[in-house]
Amino acid sequence: MKYTYIFLLAVSTLIFSSCDSDDTPKGDTQSPTSPLNLMSTGSTDTTVDLSWEEASDNVAVTGYNLYQDGVIAQSDLTGTSTSVAQLIADTPYSFYVTAIDEASNESDASNTASLNTAVEPLQFLQNLSEMGVYTGDFSNLIPADGVQLYEINSTLFSDYSSKQRLVILPEGESMTYDNSDLLPLFPDNTIIAKTFYYNIDDRDPSLGQQIIETRLLLKLAGAWQVGNYKWNVAQTDASLIENGSGVDISYIDLNGDTNDIDYEIPSNMDCATCHNNNGSTRPIGIKLRNMNFIPSYTGQNQIDYFKNIGLLNGLITSDDISLLPDWTDDTNYDIFERGRAYIDINCAHCHQPGGEVTNFNLDFRYETLFNDSGIYANRGEIEERIQSNTPTYRMPQLGRSVVHDEAVAMLLEYLQAIED
Repeated sequence: MKYTYIFLLAVSTLIFSSCDSDDTPKGDTQSPTSPLNLMSTGSTDTTVDLSWEEASDNVAVTGYNLYQDGVIAQSDLTGTSTSVAQLIADTPYSFYVTAIDEASNESDASNTASLNTAVEPLQFLQNLSEMGVYTGDFSNLIPADGVQLYEINSTLFSDYSSKQRLVILPEGESMTYDNSDLLPLFPDNTIIAKTFYYNIDDRDPSLGQQIIETRLLLKLAGAWQVGNYKWNVAQTDASLIENGSGVDISYIDLNGDTNDIDYEIPSNMDCATCHNNNGSTRPIGIKLRNMNFIPSYTGQNQIDYFKNIGLLNGLITSDDISLLPDWTDDTNYDIFERGRAYIDINCAHCHQPGGEVTNFNLDFRYETLFNDSGIYANRGEIEERIQSNTPTYRMPQLGRSVVHDEAVAMLLEYLQAIED
């Protein structure tokens, strides 16, 4: 009897010693099943959220390992979701997960989730050099890759300054013709840039230039925002300003005369005033009818050029677009066309339905019938204001500190012609 008890005790000890205290069999070599349906549940320019389905095991799954581009990035994850941070914007990544059990057996990989982080959100950065507008020596105003030059046929007067106009569209996207010869539709994250400068001597532009400011329009979430950058004295960069700034300019014109200009960089509020319509900000000059000509840089019609390089869609030919006359061209256009064109590009952004100025019942848009424009009834005041340099009375009030002599001569001829 004594020997029987000892034998049973030994057998019992052997049986219990063959199991761990947590009931996990020693020598477990069976791996868990692979996690299923790994997917991204959200991402930004620097983060990605991932989730997957639970794996199973003959005993128990104790955690998961996350691999990023083939290298383990997170280990011993206890749930079935995780977030990955500190990624690089607009960059491809691939992820997969494996399951781990108590015996440290690792499953085969899940499916691979491949994705591209979002493009870094567009915003006004402190320095123009950070905005991707120019490359190389900034003073040369060389557009960066993907930045498109454009020109307009009839221009806004800004104290005789020269202007370079650029548009930057998101990669792979374009402007869209909207059955109108006015503004096309622009995709979100579009940048429109206009840089103002003076040649040191207009008779010899190779002598260099003084760059004053670069104005940017950014389209974000369907709305346009304005920002203005003032160039430094060294002409190496420009800094974002909000409240405007005065700059003393001196340059030599084509006649060899020295001109001194008290140039005023507008504030954000000033910019919003001219670019406002019905409480929303919008571009002014980059209308299709004002681009429908052959500029020097293309050798072909600019509308067709934009269409051919994939920056404008929805339009068959430039023949479908009208043309805003060049107000300086007295060969191809009569005084009535030239007068209306100048008033359109220089005054109509404020004097039209929804514009900033509504108390004079004026509609200076080129497409408005003359009898509905209010020009004739206000011709005397127009004549006085375009010749005035009093800040509270001159027209336009913003964007000029000197009288536009050549335009005044043309407009006086026009105002006389409408009386005849």
